Amino acid sequence: MEDNHSKVFETKGNVIHFFLGILFVPTAALLILVVISLFCTVTKKEEPFILKQFKIRALMNTMYDGEIDDKDVNNGIYYGMVALSTDKYSTYYTEEDYKLSKVSIAGEYVGVGIRVKKNNEGNFNIVLVYDNSPAKSAGLKKDDVIYEIEGEPVSDYTITGATDKIKGTPGTTVNLGIMHTDGKKEKIDVERKAVEIPTVSKCIIDENIGYIRLSSFEENTDEQYKALYEKLKEKNIKSLIIDLRNNPGGLVDTCCHIADEIVPEGVITYTEDKNKKKTFYRSEKNETDLPIVVLVNEYSASASEMLSGCIKDTKKGTVIGKTTYGKGVVQSTFSFNDGSALKLTTARYYTPNGVCIDGVGIAPDIEVDNPTDFELEDIYGEDAQPDIKNDLQLKKAIALLKDKE
Repeated sequence: MEDNHSKVFETKGNVIHFFLGILFVPTAALLILVVISLFCTVTKKEEPFILKQFKIRALMNTMYDGEIDDKDVNNGIYYGMVALSTDKYSTYYTEEDYKLSKVSIAGEYVGVGIRVKKNNEGNFNIVLVYDNSPAKSAGLKKDDVIYEIEGEPVSDYTITGATDKIKGTPGTTVNLGIMHTDGKKEKIDVERKAVEIPTVSKCIIDENIGYIRLSSFEENTDEQYKALYEKLKEKNIKSLIIDLRNNPGGLVDTCCHIADEIVPEGVITYTEDKNKKKTFYRSEKNETDLPIVVLVNEYSASASEMLSGCIKDTKKGTVIGKTTYGKGVVQSTFSFNDGSALKLTTARYYTPNGVCIDGVGIAPDIEVDNPTDFELEDIYGEDAQPDIKNDLQLKKAIALLKDKE
């Protein structure tokens, strides 16, 4: 049964609070709003967007039992406009959000140079210590445990909360409570500095197979790739494994710079926008002379699909693993005067053979699945050690390249 009393009360409340709200509106605008509101009420028509927005805000100002921040209200409108009317890759950035996104794209941040994960006790295990980082200089090592930050227990922190607490202004210090692998506890002041985020790691497998893992495509990833690739070549490798598993993508230009070092001269990829305008990205005569295997999985997305797609289409290498995620769209970012920004899907990209893989993904040449209990661990450095024993996809890549020797 409908509660008519509450509906009548709600309608009257809307009218009352609407007229309370309009007390703060300039006279000319006030007259227009009143006329439109009365017209919509009499004709039972839906209010225009601006009027409805104003009435909602008037109710919030006069009825909500709490504080309302004007900036939060506006950001909520902007977020909603994008989130409810575009795709899942488009988003509105507040000024703070946009600053963080630019730090990530630049491939560096201000901190101490570690990566962590939460353990069962609520503390944080250090899983990576970057080379040339303040953490390494301070003696922190992989598998050390952080149990305090600035004297506060970390058990109530999320990973984001903990890393935000550790980051800060260059030249300042953060005090970390550390338990080393031998059980010894100490508190260490670690200086915060600009730290380059490594996105490329390498090693040599079975003496002559080069292995490079790309974790994402940031502004400096292509430089890191070229440097580590040259070091592998100096060791006279006979073939190369490029591992793109769990790589969520990144910058198109960075991806194309790396592809230019691998595939034959020609189209790497091209994009097409809503007006059917095509933009082509091409490689020069820089292709590698090594047999190549590319590893992908269901978490390889965007630029990693662009790279694996062009290697597959040009038959420069063999793709092994699972069908990729299927993100075949490109985002552009538009900044505003107040420091905020809008990231918007503006085009679709295609492989050299004209295939858009959005929602479909790149199918591997050879499908290999890993056991459900296998976890692809993060590795880092110039002598990274992937899990050859348990990684069936990597094993297949090694076997294939050995057959080609």
